[in-house]
Amino acid sequence: CKEKITKQELKAAVKSAVTDDDRRKGVMVFGLEESAGEVLKDRVEEMLGVCSATGNPTVSDCYRVGAVKAGAVRPVKALFHSNEAPSMVLRSASSLRGTRFSRVYISPDRTSEEREVRKGLVAQLKEKISTE
Repeated sequence: CKEKITKQELKAAVKSAVTDDDRRKGVMVFGLEESAGEVLKDRVEEMLGVCSATGNPTVSDCYRVGAVKAGAVRPVKALFHSNEAPSMVLRSASSLRGTRFSRVYISPDRTSEEREVRKGLVAQLKEKISTE
């Protein structure tokens, strides 16, 4: 059973695999206040130091996502060197409660399709809870 794979299909498959791997190495941070002249990597590592009891995972890169709007705080995408660091950060994110980062929320880095599916599931859950 031999199928010919076109060069475009191969490129798309490799790009998808690389993108999935990059997403597994990152988290989205919501509610981290913006300030003029901030060193974002230092702020993210400081916040991670508060929430990580097992040590600070090393942030390889981080940046704000979206356009600058007055009065709005843009989310931060933080990337790590390993695939284990994001899951460790997500497990310990609840420890931010009661700290100066209590308004900060951390979630996995999801694709737009995953966000839409999750949004539908959350709506169904809320509806089920309200009817019970």
